[in-house]
Amino acid sequence: MQEHVRLHGTFRVEEGPNRLEGDYLFSNVGRTNILMYSLVDRLWRNAKKAAGIKRRITTHWLRHFLASADLSKGVPVTDMAEWLGHRDPRITHQTYAHVMPDAPERLRSLMDAVFTMQTELSLPLEFEAVVEAA
Repeated sequence: MQEHVRLHGTFRVEEGPNRLEGDYLFSNVGRTNILMYSLVDRLWRNAKKAAGIKRRITTHWLRHFLASADLSKGVPVTDMAEWLGHRDPRITHQTYAHVMPDAPERLRSLMDAVFTMQTELSLPLEFEAVVEAA
């Protein structure tokens, strides 16, 4: 993926009707990020054939693999929820919690390292509330 981005960059989609703003690896034929699943499926089948992959691997399987791999290595659930298009990070957590069983231990290890000054934190002095208290 890094090689693809290096060679081709990303595709920028601006907010608008039927568009989700962001930078994407690929666009559809309409130059938006709204996927045409039949096109994606055809492109994926052709890519698998060209690579000599015989195993039945669907694009949906790839989505689960990406999420599972990234979350198991510590990517924040909130980031993954946004990338997957989940409206609520709780959906992502409920779906993928099984790939993050060591998350509490990673948190404890990080806090130990911060409190024993083995790890240095650089935090802003002021925080803006995302949601104001009622």
